[in-house]
Amino acid sequence: MEEQPLILDRYRPLADLGSGGHGDVVLAFDTRMARRVAIKRLPLPLDRAGRPLEKAGLAEARTAALLNHPAIVIVHEWDTDSDEAFLVMEHIDGASLAEILDETGEPLKLDEVAAVVRAMVGAIGFAHDNGVLHLDIKPGNVLIGRDGRVKVADFGVSALTDASGRAKGTAGTLGYMPPEQLRGGALDARTDCWALASLTYEMLTGANPFDADTLEGSLFKIEVAEIPDPSEFEPGLSAQIDDVILAALAPDPAERYESVIDFGNALLAHLGDPAAGEASLAEVVASLVGVDDSDGAARFAPLGLWDRLARFASAGRRTLAAAACGWLAWAGLTAFGLPLAPALGGAGLAALAAALAPGLGLAIGALAFGAGIIAKGSVLGGVLFLVPAVAYWAYAGRFGRGDALAPAAAPALAVARGALATPLLVGYAFEPLPAAASSALAALATMTASAATGGRAPFLIVEWRFFIDPWTQTSVMTNNLRDLLAPGPLMAILAWALAGALCSLACRRATRTMAVVGVSLGGAALAAGYAGWAWLAPATLTPEAFLPHIGVALMLMIVVLALGAPTRPEEP
Repeated sequence: MEEQPLILDRYRPLADLGSGGHGDVVLAFDTRMARRVAIKRLPLPLDRAGRPLEKAGLAEARTAALLNHPAIVIVHEWDTDSDEAFLVMEHIDGASLAEILDETGEPLKLDEVAAVVRAMVGAIGFAHDNGVLHLDIKPGNVLIGRDGRVKVADFGVSALTDASGRAKGTAGTLGYMPPEQLRGGALDARTDCWALASLTYEMLTGANPFDADTLEGSLFKIEVAEIPDPSEFEPGLSAQIDDVILAALAPDPAERYESVIDFGNALLAHLGDPAAGEASLAEVVASLVGVDDSDGAARFAPLGLWDRLARFASAGRRTLAAAACGWLAWAGLTAFGLPLAPALGGAGLAALAAALAPGLGLAIGALAFGAGIIAKGSVLGGVLFLVPAVAYWAYAGRFGRGDALAPAAAPALAVARGALATPLLVGYAFEPLPAAASSALAALATMTASAATGGRAPFLIVEWRFFIDPWTQTSVMTNNLRDLLAPGPLMAILAWALAGALCSLACRRATRTMAVVGVSLGGAALAAGYAGWAWLAPATLTPEAFLPHIGVALMLMIVVLALGAPTRPEEP
């Protein structure tokens, strides 16, 4: 399947599973839960101005989401965008009953029919007890897993019954719709009972006697033509099975069984062993779909590393928060001349707070570090750090999202001469506004750390010793920090913010192609910002001063792009 953007900022499309009901079905990978799901996409009707007329798809999704039964396909969630509703369901690794009947070309064994009927009676009966009609019972909506267990899918055309227990509707499939549904009349539980009997007839005989090209043709076969006994197709079937099936297929609802439970009780007594049927169905499914392929590698394009690691995002974010905030607190405490043991103890508490609540840990670490700068005699440095840090914490840091931690981690990347990759990485992973704010503060943090370790323009190099003893360069810190107030560094900070925002905007489609575009746009913004700095202060900054950093950042982003398309966290 051609690379596509994430669905609902979470689901990576893997393959088209076909069309059914009102929309298309897509197999996707849930990047947050690391599982495959089936997503039904339901177009919302639009008016002439292109606005949704009504939330028809939502009503459908809500109906299905009400049902929780072992024999009903699980609905994980439903959501909408501007013109579609999305029904996210469990993916059944197996085959549909339609595929089994088509591929084998023969009826099911009595044990197998018993397994299917028992599961469907339980599922549909449960739905009826909860006021939900299926209204589209057919082989394609019966899914059989590798273990032989049967599940009913696609309550997408079902309707919540009103107080009288009836619903209006004509949606369904010819051959499995009784006369009242074909004519758009009042529907109730006996409608689904008729459809289940028609499906059972097909399982027992391999033929559907009501299939037709037109609605009128199907009505004629139901109401006028004589329905052959199932035993006429399969002589081994008992007369009792004939009687139960034909009673459930009566054109007049009043002459049918009152419920699917009644129908199931009457029929299952004359079928085989459901447990043996599940085992037999498992063998049939295995013969159709081949060996177990739990990771999908044989059938679908391989997932990128970022998709596969997405389920560890929360743990990774907390680990990063613990490391960054613990270091900030340790550095701030050592500035006051505290012995090693108390300083490490305070750092450990800050790290623990960050692991449990990243926003709280970031506040503790930032305040401790800012106080440490002031304690070392640089009031200007403390102000330069604390004012934007407090403002940023109020905007994003207190929520503990991954973008809020980027500024604290940015100086570490500068040790490897990869500072210019920071806004591109932030834009690759986060939404535009948080990415812009994080990138700007990351630029300030990187430049401040560089100035504090004796760095000069363009302040992109941070010495590794800074992380062991950040206060060894206090004699040069104040003079270097004053250099950051010049127009050139301020222009570079704006360039980082713009680079993060541009990269993020392009990466919102979550494809490698647009990620390359985003990285290119972000890189151009960075180049323009530093070119402006060089133009404003040619004696301070030359192009050669930051060209090596561009090379390292470019190589790092090539690796990031090669490892997978972007993923995005849940919207705040």
